[in-house]
Amino acid sequence: MAGEKERIAAVLVKARADLDDALFEMEKLPAVSQSAVNFAAHTLGNFLSVTGGTAELLQLELADHPDPQVHKWLDALIRATELMTHTVSQLMNTAAGSEAPLRFEKSDLRRLMRQSCSGYQRAADRKQIQIIIGAASSIDVPQVWTDPVALASVLDNLLANAVKYSFPGKRIWLNIFADEAGVVCRVRDEGPGLSAEDQTRLFERGVRLTPRPTAGEVSTGYGLAVAKEWIENLAGTIWCESQLGRGSCFFFRVPAYRQDLHGADPIARSGYWGSARPA
Repeated sequence: MAGEKERIAAVLVKARADLDDALFEMEKLPAVSQSAVNFAAHTLGNFLSVTGGTAELLQLELADHPDPQVHKWLDALIRATELMTHTVSQLMNTAAGSEAPLRFEKSDLRRLMRQSCSGYQRAADRKQIQIIIGAASSIDVPQVWTDPVALASVLDNLLANAVKYSFPGKRIWLNIFADEAGVVCRVRDEGPGLSAEDQTRLFERGVRLTPRPTAGEVSTGYGLAVAKEWIENLAGTIWCESQLGRGSCFFFRVPAYRQDLHGADPIARSGYWGSARPA
């Protein structure tokens, strides 16, 4: 059983590394036609349909599996497939010059945070990094009004960076709290920190900052820029507090859910999901 678990974990880690490598190589590609982009996005969508369907079948077949870690891995795989499927859909909409709607609904930010942590636990374990989730109860923090898929992608970007740039044996803290303007999520690490100069370019696309991943991971320079665009499309704000040599804290704030303002049913609003707005 232990050997099989290690094999499955190694396959998932390699798949994530291959995806990072592919994103890095895409920066070097020349401009392509809209039809080529649509074809590539459509093909990726087909591959993801197969991956997602297979993962869901495995989840059904292994529903009675006694090891809870197996269920966590399958949940993480299905969730990652869903996020990538949404991204491919947005790529096709952007290439066609149309906007993909954000689907706003009442969402549990703490649940999204725990799901993200579960998805990155293996990568953290490989570097002996401890992920600590704040102990505040759900009563202390209201639910939020957001697109849960887009917000999950923001959490993934911030947590992936925290793991990627932390040295082995360090810690990462995540917690949420309410303030007068909404609900805030904080991701704090014990990484190298950021200089004042780096912080001025933090959310620019394609920028490679001074810190480097600590275990040879690939960095595309796009994650934080895309996270900022997503948060702004969700009517939120994102910022960073950091000192060189003393780690970094990334924060984002999104609107708290209010029934008198938002109602009870999900709504779709026009907005670019994970891509830059056109000039």
